[in-house]
Amino acid sequence: MTAQTQPTPTGLELFDNAVKDLGETTNAITYNNNRAELLVNERKEPWDREARAAANLDEKIACEMIRQIREFERVSPLVFGNVPSEQIPPPEARDMGGQFLTNKTRIENRSILFDISKMVPKGALLHLHFNAELHPERLLEECRELKTMYIRSLRPLLNEDDLKETEILFEVRDPVQESQHPGDIFDPGYKGAEFKKEHNENDMWMQWGTFRKRFNHQFGELYLPNVKARDYEKNPNSSEQGPVGLEPVENWVLQKMVLSEAEAYGVTQTVNGVWARFNQATRAFKGLLNYEQVYCWYIKKAIDRMIEEKVMYAELRPMLMDKTIPSTDGKRKLDLSTQMRLIIQGVKEVKAELEKEKRLDDFPFGLKVIYCTPRSISKSRMAEEMKDCLKLALELKNAGQGNFICGFDLVGAEDRPNNIGFYSDLLVAFQKACKDLGLNIPFMFHAGETLLDTGGSDDPSKSNLYDAALLSAKRIGHGVALLKHPYLIENYYQDIAVELCPISNELLHLVRNVKQHPYIQMLAAGIPCTINSDNPSLFSNSMSHEFYQVMVGSPTMDVHGWKQFALWSLKYSCLSDDHKKHGNSIFLERWNMFCAEVIDTYSVLFDSAKIEQLRQSGTFDSKKIQLARDKVNEAFEKKKARDDERVKTDSKYAEEQKKQKGKWKFGDAGGFSKS
Repeated sequence: MTAQTQPTPTGLELFDNAVKDLGETTNAITYNNNRAELLVNERKEPWDREARAAANLDEKIACEMIRQIREFERVSPLVFGNVPSEQIPPPEARDMGGQFLTNKTRIENRSILFDISKMVPKGALLHLHFNAELHPERLLEECRELKTMYIRSLRPLLNEDDLKETEILFEVRDPVQESQHPGDIFDPGYKGAEFKKEHNENDMWMQWGTFRKRFNHQFGELYLPNVKARDYEKNPNSSEQGPVGLEPVENWVLQKMVLSEAEAYGVTQTVNGVWARFNQATRAFKGLLNYEQVYCWYIKKAIDRMIEEKVMYAELRPMLMDKTIPSTDGKRKLDLSTQMRLIIQGVKEVKAELEKEKRLDDFPFGLKVIYCTPRSISKSRMAEEMKDCLKLALELKNAGQGNFICGFDLVGAEDRPNNIGFYSDLLVAFQKACKDLGLNIPFMFHAGETLLDTGGSDDPSKSNLYDAALLSAKRIGHGVALLKHPYLIENYYQDIAVELCPISNELLHLVRNVKQHPYIQMLAAGIPCTINSDNPSLFSNSMSHEFYQVMVGSPTMDVHGWKQFALWSLKYSCLSDDHKKHGNSIFLERWNMFCAEVIDTYSVLFDSAKIEQLRQSGTFDSKKIQLARDKVNEAFEKKKARDDERVKTDSKYAEEQKKQKGKWKFGDAGGFSKS
């Protein structure tokens, strides 16, 4: 009798058998072991290894506490609450790490992580445009009674469309000369002019005080404030030291100077469009800052703000192509040398006050200046700019100011001509001249702040990242396009720092939000990076906002990363080696204080007894750090209640303002009163 042949198992049966044996088979064990080994190997050389290796127990505890707070805020409906689901998120939910301006109020009023971001010592601020540290409310407040301040418009202001479409400039001018040909921007015969046509300035400028009165009388009810000025707690992240109650005309000007959520994220907005809007805002700012009286005041206020934000040193980028600024009376012109001395004097006065208060470690090294000029100018004009830079740097060095001019930069939208290589012969000559003169002025180019990455041409070989590398730039600004160039990264950019400006890159349409920003990939590729605020006055941001954004932009970011950014900011600064050493010492002391403060302040949201046990034992165990859900919910409920009350108050105030339309009359002082 022939033995029956066993049926061959089907594919599905083989799979089922394999699943049953999975826990016992060598293959499953091997896979799990290989996976564990893979994770260990990837984490052997983390980008923040310097900071991580030196972390003490408090830093490790604070790191885990902050990580858990972040992840709670991500999913909590009290803060963000936009979680993956088949359900459409409720209208009040927000996406952590989503659009900055959309989230900004939520971040500031509900996020404990943002409160911690304000506490963190940030090292050096290496990418800050000179005219953009303080918000425009303060500049408008400063010039209210200045009789020499004038305004100019691109068109006459006759209706609401004119108000929306025009561009404006401010400038301090000589009233005696202006009285001979005063402009009237509200006259239908006002010609306006393209701002570059300097030959046609007669009848263009209107005295600011006169303009304020006329505007408030004619259009004031269109620009009544929607939010009542409140006595906020002094907030280092808004540059506001108390409320600023703006007149209607100032509310209108403010809209010209600050990029709004609608302008940044509008469905028809483009890279070129938002850049043009950004440049308009920059031009409007210029005249409110560039005159003698406010120059001195501005520097001191800017340093005050940096200190409040826990920044200990900064390198400013003024645009120095305009060689003079007016005196406050409009009768004299102050040259570049005088402008630099005003900055130096302002720094000196602040440091003297800090020393008197025994707080010099708050800002021990003052400021330095990176000479900036636009990349859009001719080669002959660029040669003159380089000569001016060398002359100024040499003069200040000989006057005992060392390398106060600490770098040279070419600025402007990279999708417009010219690329850095266009000036390569001049830039090489500049390097030789610096060497011959004993000057240290490294290049700090804006490079890679683009999606096209073609240096304003249709030729990818003209990327500014090539020339920045070949010209041995010390740092580059933005670098968003770097990941397109693996060869450059491996062979050139391992020791060229990138000045990251994540919020700027989002608002200028290089990324949609911080979660799409390539900073984590840059760091993983071995590129040293620093965190910077770029143009706070235009973007409504701060260094604390920037540190917050990089923390929520990737779940792999943690407190050790914050520390590494700050350490790199000092390492790649233009400070002397002795000052870098001293700066590191100050920073590390304050870093340890920060970590201890985080634990002392926020352990109440955790099982605080277990955290104290960890500190007493001297050993770290992340499993013993656990959020106390009832306590953390209570804390966020209080924050949400305060935020809801703020929104309610603002809505009520805005409604009251609408009801008052037609019941206001213009006062001689430039303000409004009820009729």
